[in-house]
Amino acid sequence: MQKHWQLNNRMKQTAKKVLKHPLIYGSSIVVSGGLLANFFNFLFNLFMSRSLSVTDYGILASIISLITFPVLIVTAVNPVVVRFAGDYFVKNEQMLLKGLYNKFFGFLLVTGLTIFVLFLLFLSQISIFFHIANYFILIFADIIILLSFITVINLSFLQAKLAFGIQVLVSLATSLLKLSLGILLIVLGYKVTGAVGALLLSAIGGYVFSIIPLRFLFFNKTKSPEIETKELFRYGIPSALTLLGLISFISTDIILVKHFFDPIQAGQYAGLSLIGRVIFFISAPIGTVMFPIIVQKHTKGINFSNTFKLAVGLMLIPSICLTLFYSLFPKFSILFFLKRPDYLSVTPLLGIFGLYITFYCVLYLFANFYLSIKKTNIYFPILIGAILQIALITVYHQSFMQIIMISFTLVLLLVISFLVYYPYATKK
Repeated sequence: MQKHWQLNNRMKQTAKKVLKHPLIYGSSIVVSGGLLANFFNFLFNLFMSRSLSVTDYGILASIISLITFPVLIVTAVNPVVVRFAGDYFVKNEQMLLKGLYNKFFGFLLVTGLTIFVLFLLFLSQISIFFHIANYFILIFADIIILLSFITVINLSFLQAKLAFGIQVLVSLATSLLKLSLGILLIVLGYKVTGAVGALLLSAIGGYVFSIIPLRFLFFNKTKSPEIETKELFRYGIPSALTLLGLISFISTDIILVKHFFDPIQAGQYAGLSLIGRVIFFISAPIGTVMFPIIVQKHTKGINFSNTFKLAVGLMLIPSICLTLFYSLFPKFSILFFLKRPDYLSVTPLLGIFGLYITFYCVLYLFANFYLSIKKTNIYFPILIGAILQIALITVYHQSFMQIIMISFTLVLLLVISFLVYYPYATKK
């Protein structure tokens, strides 16, 4: 009886220890909150796919890709900010934190304004490329990109602080605002312009929500961090190029399909991509949590291999389950998310697209891991892969299957190469 009690007690203590693990605890918060935020995002897309025509939904998907690409490019500064801010949070160097914030905010503001002006100058060319005649929609997209440039620094600081709960609240508030405004504007009859308008208003709200938790920075004295330019460029540029390549894999295909295919087909591919990327939206928070934890462990000289292996396991479980579900029930999945039978022509492609996104999730996690331990040379194969994807799709785009297989093959080769590289990268 006493042995049984001792065994139960040990099991309870082990369970508590596992649940308190920063990756498990942080992931549970980010994943649960991220799922809810993504649920609101998918309700937005679901509502739009059912309320707009297939052609209009294709326009909305193209605008989202147009916004997402530069927004996710600027997110490439995230590893750099988290890398340095994480060290300062560990050492509780408040003055350096404020100095670092001011330095990056100024850089992002100037960069964002430059892109904003360039976008306006090439507005007619962008309109022709995407076959979008409504200039208001494109101007809205330009403003969203500018807002995103100055919001990313706030989100990076929250991540470096391991403030996962606050990070989730910001994401939830922004997603809910987008959904509610989107429904309101569509009901009022603004169609695709209203949908993009909802994106703009939620971007404004997102910036306000993200700056409030960081107000403590503005009450501290400023001390400019002494970061050597050489060190910043040695880490910052490869990190930015790595994330640029990763972003390209799940963005340029939608943009190129919008350019090469007719509006209805572009809308169908956008719907396929939306369903497939559910896998990424569920798995991505694992990498978000893992990155600052491994940064801090690497800084302190603590072993981090088990943390990474745990992150891989946590990421693979939902990814594989969803891919299997898509393969077994593709028609149900498409009608569940998109409702309209117009999208059923892509039913045979859902399983392979889900498999592609699963391997992309593995690649995304590996890339974040290598960046967190300063193995920045990974940018080269990822960037080459992204360039090859654009070049091959530009030449070979006779069918959706051809486009998917190009992306899948390149991602698979990168995952294999990163697996081979792992023992060398983690060798002490």
